[in-house]
Amino acid sequence: MEIETTRFGHIEIDESLIITVPDGILGFEGLNRFIILDHFDKESPFKWFQSIEDPSLAFVITDPLIFVPDYKAKIHKDEISSIELSDATKALIVVIVNIKRDHSEITINLQGPLVINSEKKLAKQCILRTDEYAVRHVIYSQSTSQNTTPQTPGSTKEAKSQSL
Repeated sequence: MEIETTRFGHIEIDESLIITVPDGILGFEGLNRFIILDHFDKESPFKWFQSIEDPSLAFVITDPLIFVPDYKAKIHKDEISSIELSDATKALIVVIVNIKRDHSEITINLQGPLVINSEKKLAKQCILRTDEYAVRHVIYSQSTSQNTTPQTPGSTKEAKSQSL
């Protein structure tokens, strides 16, 4: 299948990799079909969550464990029933990255992770019921030199992010 994007131009994608987000992303509830694309640098910890329906909409996403190794998204089973996830270990958890226009600060939304059922290609943005994590967790700030060095994810028994 071919799609047009503002960032990548005209690209060919494998339809079997399209992820459906039945409830959409907060603020973009009417857009439900996305695909994960590599960043321009394939070694980058960032990927693109590109809308199939809106060529101009693409979210930068990343594995939160790269920047917050002890991140644990505690999500209630009923919250993810719509994505038919029967085994939490099969969940891919990513977070949306926010980059200021002047690139002076990069944050990740740890409060609203995307939970992806990679087998069924279904996803849901969940809002965590805790104040333990920030909506704008700074991973880079030019003004304060506050940078989080990417780290190798650890392992725990809870559902965590998997490699993108």
